[in-house]
Amino acid sequence: MPWFQRDDLDLHYAERGDPAGEPVVLLHGLLWSARMLDRLAGHLADRRLLLLDLHGHGPSTRPTDPARYAWHELAADVVALLDHLGLDRAVVGGLSLGANVTLATAVRSPERVRAMIIEMPVLSRGHDIGERAFGALARFYRGTAPVLTPVARGVGRIPLPRVPELVAVRDVLSADPRAAAALLQGLLTDEPVPEDDATLARLTMPALVIGHGGDPLHALEDARELAERLPAGELLEARSLIDYRIRTGVLARHLRAFLDRLPPEPAAATA
Repeated sequence: MPWFQRDDLDLHYAERGDPAGEPVVLLHGLLWSARMLDRLAGHLADRRLLLLDLHGHGPSTRPTDPARYAWHELAADVVALLDHLGLDRAVVGGLSLGANVTLATAVRSPERVRAMIIEMPVLSRGHDIGERAFGALARFYRGTAPVLTPVARGVGRIPLPRVPELVAVRDVLSADPRAAAALLQGLLTDEPVPEDDATLARLTMPALVIGHGGDPLHALEDARELAERLPAGELLEARSLIDYRIRTGVLARHLRAFLDRLPPEPAAATA
């Protein structure tokens, strides 16, 4: 399994697709692992897919200090992956938590992000419900950690068939409760990803924003407004929360069309 280090963190990632293809970093949702993206990656075999387990997730190091889960810390994982692979920049995209980390990476290091894929971001309209839900979940993890820790370890050892969805669910259920509580607390106490006009105006790279209705956490109006305010944003509307998790082939077609529309990279300078 491919690994690299960032400071005191050991970070895991997986490569899928064509090693000579355009690099695309894909980021998972909160408490999930990169394995939730395996099926989607299988539909994009002409690209070089880099499925990163952000710290606190999957096999990557899981700190128990909430300060390690600030947005700039998670964005630093993405930049460190590009550095590790010797990539000047890449398309970066993600789902929910991964969508917000994509935005945070673009804000922090816009020169490293060729384009953004932002699926189900949690922005201003979703913040209140996110604070309540994630705050309650953090308290649950802290309060039950003595009981849940050995259970989670046991779940993590359960053998499963190589079905991405089953393995991804096991990854969620086997999360270290103390690390999960720190992750949630860190996200809640950090400043939200900036959404002011001046910040968004600097994100001039092409951006595909994906949203859906009927979900107050991942509010469609937030996705629509973000797509309108980004200089090169466009909106893709899904039918429901799980639409593109079920119809990954349809999502892949939309992503491929978006990637095909990107302007060509400038030729590398020669000595």
